[in-house]
Amino acid sequence: MIRFLWLFFLFLLCYYLITSVIGLFKGGTHRPPPEKRPEGETMVRDPHCGTFVPRSLAVKRVIKGKTCYFCSEECMKKYEKEKKYE
Repeated sequence: MIRFLWLFFLFLLCYYLITSVIGLFKGGTHRPPPEKRPEGETMVRDPHCGTFVPRSLAVKRVIKGKTCYFCSEECMKKYEKEKKYE
């Protein structure tokens, strides 16, 4: 019985070590958390659909010298298409 407990704890220790090492080397795009302020985060309005989005999560694009914030890449592309025909 004691051997079983030792093997179980050894297995758990190996599992946690392996998962933590894999987590360290795992790549990918990691977005930093939004800036924390007492008054909260600044919200911006999507010019295409009118949705309000936190500035840190918005898609930023400069169009004709004006900085625009969008809720998604899809809204940004639709807005750019509309602006081409104006």
